[in-house]
Amino acid sequence: MDAEQAHVTLSISGADQRINITENATAALLFDAVAGALDASTVKLLHKGKRLARDDALTPGMRVLCLGTTTQQKDRIAAQRSDPTIRGFKEEAAREAARRGAVDELQQHPEYKFCRIEAVKRFDGRRGPHRFEAEKLLRSMASEVAPIMVSHAWTVGGLIEMDPRDDQIMKKKQQEGGCLLGYNENMGARIYVKLRQDDGTFHDRDALMKTLLHELCHNVVGPHNAVFFCLVCGRARGAPRPDPQGRGPASDLGRCFYEGDRRARARLGGGQRRSTRRRARVGRLRRERRLYVTRRACRAAAAAACRRRR
Repeated sequence: MDAEQAHVTLSISGADQRINITENATAALLFDAVAGALDASTVKLLHKGKRLARDDALTPGMRVLCLGTTTQQKDRIAAQRSDPTIRGFKEEAAREAARRGAVDELQQHPEYKFCRIEAVKRFDGRRGPHRFEAEKLLRSMASEVAPIMVSHAWTVGGLIEMDPRDDQIMKKKQQEGGCLLGYNENMGARIYVKLRQDDGTFHDRDALMKTLLHELCHNVVGPHNAVFFCLVCGRARGAPRPDPQGRGPASDLGRCFYEGDRRARARLGGGQRRSTRRRARVGRLRRERRLYVTRRACRAAAAAACRRRR
């Protein structure tokens, strides 16, 4: 073989380069030829769709495609900061584990749960919290009401953030002079909760939890009648009391009701005349008495509704 005429064509970034070879030349010659221009850990040599190793033999006239990254490009990419709005591989794995219930703090029952949790996708963090934060909040709320869903054997198709701009049911309610914070679609098919205020920030967590429990009760009773409000009252009273020191997973759920009642009592008795406090106390006792009289009948009606639901 004539060493001066024997050569291979090496294509790098669209530019052809002629490399002279000897009789027993291998691909190691080509790797060494591009070592000065490209980072050695990124170099790949391809011939007719097949990747060449360093020990593969070279034949005269063959055309080899070289793929690789320069050292400067590699250093520049390594120095760049990642986009905080894009999840990395580790965050994606943790999100998938949370969806499957592998994370204790966001765990739901494998059967009695929200089958799908979804936030509004158009929020990118420019005006208010990012949609990832909204989805995290929804998962936290779902895990917090998990004991109640298990006790009633409730399975809901989805817990979805209500779009504060495009939701048609909310617009209809606003035209009627009302304010819609959530609704239950087809008695458990999907539950929508309005997480955001008009300025884009989240509503108070206590208000969101009360809205979620309110909509969960619509799985059993549709209209806002006495049976429904007895069921809502039962879920509120059934919420675990918070730890006095604020510890434990049930603290937020219990505080949602018990601290709210304490604030209401403080507003009622703070700086008002005795007659006003007395009228409020008498009214409260009357309401509690009426609730006590009808509680047994309402429980029976709710149980019958649950049996029909099943």
